[in-house]
Amino acid sequence: MEADSMHSTIERALKKKDINVPAEYVGVCRSARKKPKPYDVTYLSHKFFKNFNDVQFFKSIRPGRGIGDAKETDIRALRYIPSGEIYFKLRFPYEWQTIPQRKSSNVVPLPFTQLRNLHATRRKITARKFEDLQYLKRSLPEDYRSYYDNLPHD
Repeated sequence: MEADSMHSTIERALKKKDINVPAEYVGVCRSARKKPKPYDVTYLSHKFFKNFNDVQFFKSIRPGRGIGDAKETDIRALRYIPSGEIYFKLRFPYEWQTIPQRKSSNVVPLPFTQLRNLHATRRKITARKFEDLQYLKRSLPEDYRSYYDNLPHD
C-alpha cells in the first residue's frame, strides 16, 4: 500500500534526525522523499478539527435487505451528494443505488465550512505529562526549551 511505503520512507529519514519539537517532523516528512517530488505535508493546528455532532449521518452504509447477502465490505464505490444522499455500487458496471437507511432526524446537512471547531483553544496536557517534559527538556538545546515551557496544561 502507498501509505506503508510513505511510513517506511519517513521512518528511515527519522533515524538520521534529532527531533526537539513536534514542528520538526514537518521538515523531515517533506524531505524524506526526493523523487518524483517531496511529500506534500500540511501542518495542522487545533482549528483544523471540526465538530461533526450536528451533521446529518447514516448509522450504517450496509446495502440493505433485498440485495442478496451484501455487506459493507462488498461495496466497490460510494458517491455522496451534497443534499445528503449516499449511493453505492457492488460492482463497477452496476447502476448507482441509494443506501436504504433512515437519516437521523435531529440533524441537518451542513457544508464543511459552516461546521464549528472541535476545540476553541489548544488541547491541554496533564500536569503529570507537563512535569515529565519539564524534566526531559534539560537534555535539549536551550533554544527549544521555551516550547515546553509554554505548553498548555492542567
